[in-house]
Amino acid sequence: MEDTPVKLQAVKFGDGFTRWLRRDARPPTARELSQAIGFARITLIVGLVFLHYMRYPNSQVSPFDGMDVAHHPLATFVNSFVLFFFFSAVPLLSLISGWLFFSFAARPHAARFELQRRIRRRLRSLYLPLVFWNAVFLAILLSLFLWRASDPLPGVLNIRFERAGWFDYLNAVFGLTRHPVGFQFWFVRDLFVTVLISPLLWLLLRHAPYLGLAILGPAWLAGHDLLIFFRSDVVFFFHLGGWLRIGGVSLEVGRRAALTLALAYVVLVALRAAAPLLLGWDDQRPEWLSVATRAMRPIGVLACWGMVLQLAATPAGAAVARYGGLAFFLYAMHFPLIAEVKIQLWRLVPAPTDGWMLAHYLASVLITVAIALCAGLLLAYKAPRCFALMNGGRALDAGNSRAEPATRPAAAVFERKRD
Repeated sequence: MEDTPVKLQAVKFGDGFTRWLRRDARPPTARELSQAIGFARITLIVGLVFLHYMRYPNSQVSPFDGMDVAHHPLATFVNSFVLFFFFSAVPLLSLISGWLFFSFAARPHAARFELQRRIRRRLRSLYLPLVFWNAVFLAILLSLFLWRASDPLPGVLNIRFERAGWFDYLNAVFGLTRHPVGFQFWFVRDLFVTVLISPLLWLLLRHAPYLGLAILGPAWLAGHDLLIFFRSDVVFFFHLGGWLRIGGVSLEVGRRAALTLALAYVVLVALRAAAPLLLGWDDQRPEWLSVATRAMRPIGVLACWGMVLQLAATPAGAAVARYGGLAFFLYAMHFPLIAEVKIQLWRLVPAPTDGWMLAHYLASVLITVAIALCAGLLLAYKAPRCFALMNGGRALDAGNSRAEPATRPAAAVFERKRD
């Protein structure tokens, strides 16, 4: 009984935080929630395109470390800030996926049927598009290498054609033990593996929910891959989304709380981007800083979701949300496209100053997004079946010049629109 006061204090704190979080909010309707998810899809994927710009062509310091104090501090600070800000994208998208995947939680008697059905669906909507896209990427990039081995694009890939063996080519397409050639598909691959073990996650959620969090949470925070994942972000936040679904937790966040969390997150991200200036280190960043960086992400998830709810409710947000149906296609196509766009645009930069570096950064992302969205819309109306395969099983509304309205049944970024 000695720990009872501690437990009571924890409960009071949790209740108090929840009340503060929802103080001026009302539960979103199904239409509003679906619109918010559509808005989150497309905006967070655009954020990942910014993230996958990686370092400037003339920079020797990775943005994952933070700003380069000695060379181009302004440009490298902005690059690192945006990267760390959108570190919350994968956790939030994974949480949404888990929350939607376990939508049958109120019907536990149907769990066996639903789990089998959803696993089969995710094979078609996650893994088959992964294989298709990476086979196309591999064929194009290998042809480029054979035609012009000196081209700089193959040099940015995670496969070296000059010494690749047969298993490297298998990984390049299927992502078995290493990232596929379209390295952004590590997320899709880990999400599919998470779905494959969803029966185990369901058992944990039903009978030992806190045990699941106690196992997956520390593993994620420590950066452990649990042997079967590339990273444990996806499975932890997917499980957390399922936990919220089973607990019947409402997803509203009030305007005041959303703004406060967003401000706190921006400050944390700025401090992290400036860490080389504030802390300084010789060769390798300290491990505790990597753990602290991961620990920022739950705050980012809350902050981003709160702002998504506020922005998606505006007329401009509703217009953006209509493009949520193109999110998978944009995610799939943006790399190595952005790598090639970077290479070509850098040749046009008159001087490697901070201003021109930032202009190159913004232009590379905007051009990549524009090319991918235009290609997606063109394919959707000229070859809808091919587009549906490439878009994770999602088709666009043929009667609308934009993407499928977000008011249709909600679905996770990398899932079909119906479970």
